[in-house]
Order: sequence, then C-alpha cells, then structure tokens
Amino acid sequence: MKNKWKAAFFSLLALVIIIIVIAAGFFFSFLAIGGETQNIHNDAKKYSRPIFTVQADKDQLDNLVNNEIQKHQTGNLTYYVNMDKDVQVNGSLGVLGTSMPFSISFDPVVKNGDVILKEKKVKLGKFNLPDKQVLKFINFGTKLPDWVIVQPDKRQIYINVTKIPLNKDIDFYLKAKQIQLSKNKIVFELHQK
Repeated sequence: MKNKWKAAFFSLLALVIIIIVIAAGFFFSFLAIGGETQNIHNDAKKYSRPIFTVQADKDQLDNLVNNEIQKHQTGNLTYYVNMDKDVQVNGSLGVLGTSMPFSISFDPVVKNGDVILKEKKVKLGKFNLPDKQVLKFINFGTKLPDWVIVQPDKRQIYINVTKIPLNKDIDFYLKAKQIQLSKNKIVFELHQK
C-alpha cells in the first residue's frame, strides 16, 4: 500500500513540475518577442496652412480612441485608454487561462504634427518585468492600424496622425497641434495635401 501512494505522489509531483516548466516556457516566450524598429515617414507638408482647427476634450478623445481600440483587440489582450493627468492604458493579458492586469502611463508629446506617447510608469500584475516588455505584449497581441507604431526599445508609441485615413475621396490629413491634458485642451488641424 505504501508503494502505491509513493508512486502516485511522485507521479503527481512530476506532472506538476512538467506543467510549471511548460507554463514558464510559454510565459518566457512572450519575453523573447523582439521589438522591431520601424521607419516613420511623415509626408505632411511642413509649411501648409491649416484649413481649420478641431478642439476636443479628454472625454471626447477617450471615446474616439477606445472605439478604435475595440476594432483591433484580440482574445489574449484587452485594454482601454483613459486620459487624466497623463495617458493611461489599462488592460489585461490572458496567460494560461488567467488574466494578468497591466497599466502603463504615458506623457503625450506633439512632434511634427504626430503624437509620441512617452512611457512613464509600467505595472504588470505582481511581476517586475522590464518596462519595454509590456509594450512588446501590446505590439504582439494586437493588430494595430499602420499609423500606430509601438516602439518597445524606445519605450514609446508613435501615433502617425498625418497618416490617419480620413476619406478616400478627399485629399486632407490631420496634424496634432497641441495636447495639454492638465488644461483639458487637445487641438488638431485639418490640412489639404
């Protein structure tokens, strides 16, 4: 009788160890995903005058961004954006049937009509991962539009506002002019190509 219990115990122990090794391999395979550097081309004319200016507040831009995010999420990664004093990306990453929460804070910077979200603070569940790993998860786990470029190695997300498609029949493009979240002021300009 002792040998049966002993054999069952060690079989169960071996099974648990195998599951842990497989889970660790799966988890660390996410960490091995490389951050690809992409070239960013801003075709906006530097000296064109805006046709008109559009101003939005944080709530309006939250709704617009989150509606766009809904179109591109996958089953393993869900997230949403909240703008307060900074840009917050909150969500969860599905790993081995469990959901691991994450949060990233960004400072928005306007450069040449585009928006660069500079990473400030990262939190991924209870794990201490290098900051750029969470951006790699977002890049790998989401089918983002071509004009959103996740740059984990630079710890930023580049939003090529000038490449956002507006309408096929109209030759216009947007340029970000100002983002001051502390003043609830977000300004874009519409330009003609």
